Amino acid sequence: MQGNRLVFELILNIALLVLIANLLSKFRLIQKLILQERRSLGSQAFMSVVFGGMVILSTYTGIDIGSYSLNTRVIGAMAAGLLGGPIVGLYASLLGAVYVYVFSSPQAFAMASAFSTMLFGLLGGGFYPYFQRGKWKYQDLFLLACFAEVCDMVCLLRFTVPVQMALNTILEISVPMIVLNASGILIFISSFNQVFVLQDVERSRQLQQASELARKCLPLLLQGIENRENMESFAGTILEETDWAGVMITDRNEMIVCCQKEAEKEFQPEGQIPDIGIRAMESGGLETMSQVPISSPWYEWMKDYSLVAAPFMIQNQAVGCLIVWVKKQWVFMQSELELQQHLVNLSSYQLALSELERQKDMRQKAEFKALQFQVNPHFLFNALNTVSCVCRENPDRARELLIILANYFRYNLNSEVYMVPFEEEMDHVRDYLELEKARFEENLVIAYEVPDKIGLKIPTLILQPIVENAVRYGMNRQGKRVVAIKAKEEGAGCRVYIRDEGKGMPKEVLEKLMSGQAIGNSVGLSNVHKRMKSIYGEEKGLLITSTNEGTCVELYFADNHVG
Repeated sequence: MQGNRLVFELILNIALLVLIANLLSKFRLIQKLILQERRSLGSQAFMSVVFGGMVILSTYTGIDIGSYSLNTRVIGAMAAGLLGGPIVGLYASLLGAVYVYVFSSPQAFAMASAFSTMLFGLLGGGFYPYFQRGKWKYQDLFLLACFAEVCDMVCLLRFTVPVQMALNTILEISVPMIVLNASGILIFISSFNQVFVLQDVERSRQLQQASELARKCLPLLLQGIENRENMESFAGTILEETDWAGVMITDRNEMIVCCQKEAEKEFQPEGQIPDIGIRAMESGGLETMSQVPISSPWYEWMKDYSLVAAPFMIQNQAVGCLIVWVKKQWVFMQSELELQQHLVNLSSYQLALSELERQKDMRQKAEFKALQFQVNPHFLFNALNTVSCVCRENPDRARELLIILANYFRYNLNSEVYMVPFEEEMDHVRDYLELEKARFEENLVIAYEVPDKIGLKIPTLILQPIVENAVRYGMNRQGKRVVAIKAKEEGAGCRVYIRDEGKGMPKEVLEKLMSGQAIGNSVGLSNVHKRMKSIYGEEKGLLITSTNEGTCVELYFADNHVG
């Protein structure tokens, strides 16, 4: 009958703790603290007091059986470590151990009970990482609690004098203590299951939210964070999609955009970056601030808010910062921190890709401009000499050639454009050949087979170097220079053939050309080959067929070029 009463009263004590656990699990603050991975000292102290109070309550409501007080303190002490981590487990069990040592009776068991209480908290804290990773099984938890109670019995034997009293007590209480407390901790911990369910729901919501934010925000970063209009849209989108009160975007030196849902105070600190943003860019990681310093120029505006800052990183260098703030809370929600970090990471990748594309575009334009400013001095000398000779015989023809020469050089110096309509590039080629025709007269034979209209843009100065090469080296056995230009539309693009009837290219020259090396003093053909590959892809360079009967250079211009 005595045994039944002990079991019944022990069950009542366990039920009391489970009731408390259910109530605690409903509080938003407790939920946040349990789910938080990095807790402040204040958060850890608060949790230690809560669980330490459970240990004290379990000891206070213990069941006296004469020589020993049967209690459920193992549940509160182990739960402190399992739910709060090693630090919380240590301090909660320390509070309970002090109470047990000072107030428990009889004093013969005080030292043993205090020591085992500390052991419970440390044991729970030691298994905290395993529990948090979601690998925990209830049979594991049951066995761990049984092990903790066995350790309690060992402590009784080790620290209690006389030993016979300890042994008699163990024989009397061991079975109900082990079975019921091990079962009790299962029920106690399961009371907090809904917290972890809420965590999964929150993470799922966060993932959806992050995906939606990325879809809407990342295109706004294509022109970098310096584009103020895009950054205003970026900040506005964040405010629409989140519960954050305000958003600030900065570069390395100044604030770019700052907006808030409820602008309660009109305050503009002249573009200064808050200290938290500077710290985040210096550390390269996420920073939090629960209280803006009074000395900060932002204090009057943000004293009621908590701030979080995360830097935009490109090649391990901070190029700016995203700062958000929320109404002041006792703890930061881990999901909100993860959302901001996720958004900043994606934004950093987008900024890095945009910068890479910008550098590639600048390199291509620099190459194009360098080619545009290349003027063959021999061609200029020969053209002017030809015009000089024509002046004596046909002044009208000389004026016409001068106009053609002026058009030719005007096209060469048009450095702002590197993609032009096909017809404009062909007009430039015709100007060049007209000047060469005036020089070589009947010894230069030109044949065109080009449609009147090809609706396609091609790189500027892409055909003239090839035509110039054909004029220079295309002399046939009769002493005539023959150049044939053929163009035909093919699919969404255009294929162009430029032929001559010269002796062909030596094999070593052709190999140098295809490998991108300059040929003698001329870099025209190799430049064209590199440009074609850069703009249209590695497989779309020049296709050259050369025999002792002549050379044919083939180019394909696609409508959807990759450059």
